[in-house]
Amino acid sequence: MNKKIRIWLFILPLFVAGCAKFLDKEPENKVSIDVLFSDLAGAKAALTGVYLSLWSSDYYNGRRMVYPEAVGGNVKPVGSRQTLADIYSFTAQADSSSMNAVYSGLYTILNNLNNIIERVPSLDDGLQTERNDIMAQAYGLRALLHLDLVQLYAQPYHYTADASHPGIILATEPILVATAQRKRATVAQVYTQIASDLKSAEDLFQNRKAVFTGNRVSYMNSAAVAALQARVALHKAEWADAYDYASSVIADNFTLYSNGEYISSWTTSAGKETIFELAVPSGFSGNSLGNYYTNETANRYYEFAPAADLLDIFTDGDIRASGGIFKYPTYATAATSVKLIRLSEIYLIRAEAAAELGRSESALADLNEIRLRANPEAGAWSDAHKTALVDEILNERRRELCLEGICFFDLLRRGLSLVRNDCEGNNCNVNYPSDKFVLPIPRQSVDSNGNMEQNPGY
Repeated sequence: MNKKIRIWLFILPLFVAGCAKFLDKEPENKVSIDVLFSDLAGAKAALTGVYLSLWSSDYYNGRRMVYPEAVGGNVKPVGSRQTLADIYSFTAQADSSSMNAVYSGLYTILNNLNNIIERVPSLDDGLQTERNDIMAQAYGLRALLHLDLVQLYAQPYHYTADASHPGIILATEPILVATAQRKRATVAQVYTQIASDLKSAEDLFQNRKAVFTGNRVSYMNSAAVAALQARVALHKAEWADAYDYASSVIADNFTLYSNGEYISSWTTSAGKETIFELAVPSGFSGNSLGNYYTNETANRYYEFAPAADLLDIFTDGDIRASGGIFKYPTYATAATSVKLIRLSEIYLIRAEAAAELGRSESALADLNEIRLRANPEAGAWSDAHKTALVDEILNERRRELCLEGICFFDLLRRGLSLVRNDCEGNNCNVNYPSDKFVLPIPRQSVDSNGNMEQNPGY
């Protein structure tokens, strides 16, 4: 079968409006899936389809990345086009939230990943090491998607002492009609599953042969898995693990950009600081992440500008504040790759972990690695008092990682209240904890699943 046909058969469910409609077509689609997974080439095409779906404007090429920046106070709405106004003002409703498509889209991608994980081990052709590579990528991506879902639709890990509060529905096997009525796992159970998938990916990457050509950072890779393990440990406040995982990534073959290279790096693909990114699909011609932020007359989709709350924390001469927000300065057909994990984040994870472990010298070294790269004239941070040091590391994370889909989740994992001074409208300031800090489960998903529990307040 032609590879293009295989890809189409695989990604066809992505265009189906809802889970129920997809499940109604199960017998028809089963034939296509069986044909698709008849050989290694089909499995590679299936995985290619997953990467294409990650580029969706409802996911990494759009709303998933904008949401934490808008609600976290890094950006503010401008102009008349405000497609995410409901989430910015914390007025989203379960039946109409502008983030509903993110929820359904992620579970569709998870279903596709589960088909890969279930079927690739039984393939007869290809090398075992090639099958290992496909499986490793699928496990790593499944962990990443579950982490996104639990951050968006559940309260943070330490919301309860044992993380026993409602998390999300775990998707670790293909969803069939008979198994569609599922309960939400606890947040603790979700994080346990994420850790298990990352460990499976880690093990498989140790004995694999790459099935894709091109730079490894354009696909899930072993360093990205370790970086995600560091992120997970950070959100659980497991500081020793966060430190060790971050150290393993820093020891890998990645290098920080210099001050002079930094701005131009955002128009570069597969750069030396990138650990994992999404490449622009061949022939892409739609809207991109840059459309939200690029203030040009020709860009009809511009709707967010940097908030003073963000700009005010940069020191004079900080390269990162040059011209306001410069990340993703191109859009539409000129779009550049979306950076999902960068080395600077890993330095700051290790810095925070070191500070919490009482290793102030190490924490200061990592913090200043990023601080002085951005502004050599700022001088090194020297206050080693734990509270001041952690606060400054969090400020540095906000400066360094703005527009990378992280800001709001840092507030939540630290149990911090939201303060937005450069803000108009409702709910500019929200105290932690709050029901508003999680998105509603789409009403369609609640109504079609008798075991589904809606988030409080919706």
